[in-house]
Amino acid sequence: MVFSPPYMKLSEHVVDRSVQPARDRAEQEVRSLIAAAHAVLRRSGGSGLTVADVLAEAGLSTRAFYRHFASKDELVLAVFEREQESATTRLMAKIDAAADPRAALAAWVDETLALAYEPRRAGRTQVLWSEGARLRAEFPTEFDAIVGGLLEPLVAILRAGAADGEFPLTDPEADAASIHAVVWNAVQRKLDGAPVPTRAATRAQLLRFCLGALGADTTVPTGPDPTNAIDHPTPAASDPKGVESTL
Repeated sequence: MVFSPPYMKLSEHVVDRSVQPARDRAEQEVRSLIAAAHAVLRRSGGSGLTVADVLAEAGLSTRAFYRHFASKDELVLAVFEREQESATTRLMAKIDAAADPRAALAAWVDETLALAYEPRRAGRTQVLWSEGARLRAEFPTEFDAIVGGLLEPLVAILRAGAADGEFPLTDPEADAASIHAVVWNAVQRKLDGAPVPTRAATRAQLLRFCLGALGADTTVPTGPDPTNAIDHPTPAASDPKGVESTL
């Protein structure tokens, strides 16, 4: 029997209506599990995360957990993805507000440095990226997609700078990877508690280096409001109380 197009549409609607409540429940459970994992990570760090602790925090059963996640590590990856989505949303808002590619590049550097230099964000970054280093071997495709969330806006900035002549020496894809590596090294050093310059000095050094490599004017664009860029010590990764206080 051949269904007419209107009947097919009605049948699809009936199916969707019958499965929607289950889909809504599944989405709510996943949100609850991710929020619970975030809370446990905040208190104890990655090494202290257990499925039992997450379930107690979420008020859900073991069956509910394994309906959605194959392992604890898969849940941590989901937390990692959710955090990166939030960071990318903030980043794009800053980039979209930039007047030109130089200002957009500065905004990208500012937001990336904020992951280590703003205390509350540093706590999250420290916990999640320490876990990410461990998970990368198990979930290479997913992890590369997460890192791509930082690289793609940067590639777009460099392409725009190449198009308007502001970055005459750029190779956007290759330079984006190099800039990410250099800036992320500064983030890691700050998170590791190494002796580092102030945020403003680090920003200026990175931007002069990057702008010069791109063939651009090396005058450093105006930075964030200094009242929002106060430097604080980053809690050591082995200090759960320090992580909790800043997350």
